[in-house]
Amino acid sequence: MKQLDRYVLRQLVGPFLFFLVIFGGILWLNQALRIVDVVINNGQSGAVFAELSFYLLPKVMETVVPVAAFSAAVFLTNRMYSEAELVVFMGVGHGPANTTAAFFAFGAICFAIMMALTHWITPLALGKFQDRQYEMSQEYLTQFVVPGEFASPEAGVTVFFGQTSPNGALRDVIINDRRDPSVVVTHTANEGQIISSGDVPKLVLNKGSIQQFYPETRTLSTIQFDGLNYDLSQFAKDVGDRTIRVEETFTWNLPQSTAGTAAIEIHDRMVKSLLAIVVPVLGAIVLLSAGYSRSGFFLRIALGVVFMVMVNAARGFVQGFVEDGGAGMAVLYLPVVVAFVVILFMVRLGQAPWKSGLRGILNPNGVRT
Repeated sequence: MKQLDRYVLRQLVGPFLFFLVIFGGILWLNQALRIVDVVINNGQSGAVFAELSFYLLPKVMETVVPVAAFSAAVFLTNRMYSEAELVVFMGVGHGPANTTAAFFAFGAICFAIMMALTHWITPLALGKFQDRQYEMSQEYLTQFVVPGEFASPEAGVTVFFGQTSPNGALRDVIINDRRDPSVVVTHTANEGQIISSGDVPKLVLNKGSIQQFYPETRTLSTIQFDGLNYDLSQFAKDVGDRTIRVEETFTWNLPQSTAGTAAIEIHDRMVKSLLAIVVPVLGAIVLLSAGYSRSGFFLRIALGVVFMVMVNAARGFVQGFVEDGGAGMAVLYLPVVVAFVVILFMVRLGQAPWKSGLRGILNPNGVRT
């Protein structure tokens, strides 16, 4: 690699990391806020929220890495124009085709990052995320015991615990059961303790009463007790078996068939990685192909953004087309091929503006005016 290419490659790292943090932080925060209700409804702590948010990070990075690479390429190319660094490139005969070599090298780095994310890190994180959610769905006792608040572990049942202590003791317990329309049963107790008897959780109530109210006859009966075992297993949720999805399966563990969801997932991961090579080159060539412009490059940048969005939209379209059986797996790579062809066309198109720009900067003796 030439010294100028190494220089461009080094200059791309800083803007890439900056945009990666900015865009990744925004998208990660948006995704993390969606799981707040899941954490709250399951009575989990802030540590669980942080854990689930962390598992979402690799999936966010899959989306952000290409965008950050494109933004870094546009930022650096525009800066090199404004600081006249590209004038030096022109002076030594470094045209668009030569200049994009550094951006292709940077795209190869992004390709390696995306390969690691799509084939290994993201499936691993999504698997951990789904495992944790499955565990939360089974931990119905965390939804049952919410100190200082009224909770409803099941329709028609309301529970309240005034206080909880570190040793698991409960105080001021109220359980109101309205599931049977003919009678409303209310358990109250000064103290309580959750214990496990043969893998069946029970709530031991001390010094309380059972009040039974019959709406039809409007009568109330009360039973006082010193100790009572209340079965909590009735509130357990039947969540079924854990289903492993293709998105959370390592590529080498997916069925190596020529058709089906697993095969589409494998090829789609490859397409995502290959597109990571395209986007930084696209960000650079939309500016390089235009030559120098005193009015700026807003329209060119907008064109690059539109094209990048169209390529990503085309990826989703052809994926759905293949899933419906409309074409073979090779069609999934069509957006990548089209993107490369357009970039090569723009490189060719950009040779003339650079040559004319060079003639305008240098006089016939080769000295800057």
